[in-house]
Amino acid sequence: MKIATLLFPFIRSGHLEEVLNALKNNIKLPEKLFIFQDGMRDIGDIEEWNKVNNLIDNVNWCDKEVIVSKRNKGPEESIISGINYAFREYDAVIVLEDDCVPAVSFIDFMEQCLKKYRDNKQVYSVSGYALPISISKEIYDVYGCGNVPTWGWATWKDRWDCFEKDYELIFKLRQEQVTSRNLAIWGGNCEDILVGNIRGTCNTWDVFWSLNIIEKNGICIFPYDSLIKNIGCDGSGANCTEADFRDVKLMNDIVINFNLPEEIDISDEVIEAFVPYLNCHGYLAINRDDGKKKKILVYGLGKYFQRNERKICEKYYVEAVIDRTKKGWFAGKKVIRKREISQYKYDYILIMIWDANERLKVVNELVMENVEPNKILIGQELYE
Repeated sequence: MKIATLLFPFIRSGHLEEVLNALKNNIKLPEKLFIFQDGMRDIGDIEEWNKVNNLIDNVNWCDKEVIVSKRNKGPEESIISGINYAFREYDAVIVLEDDCVPAVSFIDFMEQCLKKYRDNKQVYSVSGYALPISISKEIYDVYGCGNVPTWGWATWKDRWDCFEKDYELIFKLRQEQVTSRNLAIWGGNCEDILVGNIRGTCNTWDVFWSLNIIEKNGICIFPYDSLIKNIGCDGSGANCTEADFRDVKLMNDIVINFNLPEEIDISDEVIEAFVPYLNCHGYLAINRDDGKKKKILVYGLGKYFQRNERKICEKYYVEAVIDRTKKGWFAGKKVIRKREISQYKYDYILIMIWDANERLKVVNELVMENVEPNKILIGQELYE
């Protein structure tokens, strides 16, 4: 299997120098290093752009190909076109941006995983970054997850073939119970990112990669100990800020043979550990009927509900959610209208609407739908 390593620098010479030095010191050098430098946005970029260009020109410690864009593509187009370019000749790619510093065993780890899971079509991606979640480590060095951070990652050509920039996909995922649940667990922040793309407040391509993998119910391989340290969450990047920082300890021990399981899946422990990481309707997605909890219908899925979602799901089992604008499924729960309430068995209807006038209006509407007043709970009386 032919594996290429792709590096995407722009105008951060200090960051890039750290990444290149770390790559040079890897126990296994890239088979082929493609370096894609994006073009300048304006004359103000010229000094840093030239510094970056000099750094990549001086890479002489592995086989390389440098592709310099004549125009500024932006991170989204640059990365997608670079991956497609490499896949014209290579079977798999390892992708690094100019702020992802690799540990000494990074390339070796990625290549071992790519070779091990080449024929497992359910595995879509390998990550060198370790999520800062608390899970028990067993005998293996990796575990399966459904999230797709792209801080030092890899994939295969046949898996990448499913990639599509489809803004409608998130709505398609909400038409089925299973995919809506997976979306809430692994991609609960995707909708906000898509809105940011449309408004121009961010320019991210990986949200589509995440949605494509969620649609396929795909598995992503993660190490327990991180082989990537992101140094770009300092305000210098286009899409990553200090607030996005996820501090992990870089595993810089030399490892020759990583212990990789023959079969890999996503455990309940990983799901439950991951939900607080994004905290975007994941608690609703893993809400289960244990036979002891009171059953409720939730009216209102806005920010007020989200702030109290964990407490609600710990105390109640949510049978369905009532919403005027959403339809289909939401976090694995059926979205219903008021006229459908009589079709459900429930102990209470919990109203999670902050505005007092709107809340009163909803109460009156529920009573008109023959909901008993003593079965209506007001969120403000129970939660902050």
